[in-house]
Amino acid sequence: MLTLGLPDAEATCRLAALIADHLDPGDVILLDGPLGAGKTTWVRGLVVAMAGDPAAVSSPTYTLLHQYQARIPVIHVDAYRLNGPGGLDGLGFDELRDAGVAVVEWASRVAAAFSQVDCWRIALSHCADGSRQALIQPNARCADAWLRSAPRSWMVTTTDTRIDSVNLPL
Repeated sequence: MLTLGLPDAEATCRLAALIADHLDPGDVILLDGPLGAGKTTWVRGLVVAMAGDPAAVSSPTYTLLHQYQARIPVIHVDAYRLNGPGGLDGLGFDELRDAGVAVVEWASRVAAAFSQVDCWRIALSHCADGSRQALIQPNARCADAWLRSAPRSWMVTTTDTRIDSVNLPL
């Protein structure tokens, strides 16, 4: 697990861009966080990083699923109104994700549908100073490469042998 400080929306988008470099078709990002934590902003940053149209990105709260054209198509699901993992079946989720990268907001509601080692897990939260924080668990395939590719300009604090926190530069 890695904790990143996100001082603003731009940092949230930069984080998405850093992760985008490690994504392949079929990858799934399980994205959680309270209202206003930056989930849709994170998806917008991902779409931009994959050469898609940021203006097309909006929360799929009522439509449940959006698909964005990009270098790798981005499938954006809002699981808030789904009644458990079975709700993904009615959206054609499995077929769509095979050809693209899938981001599932409110993922805790459907997390049982996914292998935890095969998915990226990102939890966004509010901080008292108005900034955001991201707790990130890369998928097993990318974890080492993603951590090695982190810019050296990040401030890294460690305990033991694992990275506990990284603050993205302004």
